[in-house]
Amino acid sequence: MAAEFEVPFRLIRADDAPATNPQGDAFHFGLQDIKGALVAAERLPDGRLYWDFTLRVKEGGAKPSFLGRFASGPAGDRFIYLAWLSVPRSVWINRVKARLSDLDWPLVREAAASGRPLTADLTGRSPGGGRVPVGWRLGDA
Repeated sequence: MAAEFEVPFRLIRADDAPATNPQGDAFHFGLQDIKGALVAAERLPDGRLYWDFTLRVKEGGAKPSFLGRFASGPAGDRFIYLAWLSVPRSVWINRVKARLSDLDWPLVREAAASGRPLTADLTGRSPGGGRVPVGWRLGDA
């Protein structure tokens, strides 16, 4: 059985405005877990929203295989969702993907060893851009 270890992550977004909201619905916004629950953001000193969380990663493959509460999608193409849920209609207004398959072993291992989060700024990212690469980098601890 392949060994697993935890890796810290941070997602950032400038605001909570959905890319589209044609009906003007009130909404909840957050980091979506694999059961559809949303985790609200915290605020950085500059006012931007952020979410800190960890995922497990399984050793042994050519690419990291992520597991955990926020790792959505099939094993070879996992991603993380930021999502907007309509309050009156209980449907997703928008969801934005941050693909985990863009991450390689050297960056993942450096994040795990240093305790610095793998960080992506999803400001301006719109729904339907799931195949657009995410600019993952090592953030501050």
